[in-house]
Amino acid sequence: MFNYYLTYQPDIPVGIGFGQFSGTHLTVLGVLAIGIYYLVHRYQRLTLAGRRHQRWGIALAIWTMELFKDIYLATTGQWDPNLLPFHLCGFGLMMVAIDAIRPNKTTQTILYSLTIWGAVAAEIFPDWAYYPLLNQWALQSFVIHALLITYPLMLMVSGEMVPNWRDLWRSVVFLCGAVPFVLWVNARLQTNFFFLNTAAPGSPLEPLQHMFGHGALYISVIIMLLGVLWVVMYLPWALAPRRKPILA
Repeated sequence: MFNYYLTYQPDIPVGIGFGQFSGTHLTVLGVLAIGIYYLVHRYQRLTLAGRRHQRWGIALAIWTMELFKDIYLATTGQWDPNLLPFHLCGFGLMMVAIDAIRPNKTTQTILYSLTIWGAVAAEIFPDWAYYPLLNQWALQSFVIHALLITYPLMLMVSGEMVPNWRDLWRSVVFLCGAVPFVLWVNARLQTNFFFLNTAAPGSPLEPLQHMFGHGALYISVIIMLLGVLWVVMYLPWALAPRRKPILA
């Protein structure tokens, strides 16, 4: 049962993964949804000091798991550049850590406009589905992405963060710096951060890449779809009665 618990990707036999949209996958999503609901509901009931401690706890949990993976794989000679935190959710880890210490509009805008939907997509279309469920790296991937969803939800439901489309320029500036950097890293290290070179298997990006190929056209289509997604995400907030964020 635990034969492959600490086995990393290259040594995982073909055909033993939990599989996308399998019963196991859907059960895990259900359990994570319950956990997310519990943490968000708990956060609402806490004092300001308690909320601050929960934010710190989530940031600490995320980075403890991430660093454990890096340290373990480095000491066993299995670390590779693909483990650098330069995926969209990797930058989300940084935003959570910064915001937990010093809440601000920039980190919260990035968490809502980029991190939360990226983490949801990762949970629905996990690119770690080739792992068996009882594997450290599969389990912590599920948990980390769930916490990346939980953190901004806590802030929104509690009223501490009110998404505003006028703040989207912060995410645009972030992407203007991050995308060229990621393209440079991908070219230098033969990585695939942001899935800009190759779409994640089984994800909605895969058929898009089949249609538009690799390179500038594929990236342009992703940018246009991101614009559409932002309209969907921000329109309800724009139409709702305006609320000011509650300071925590």
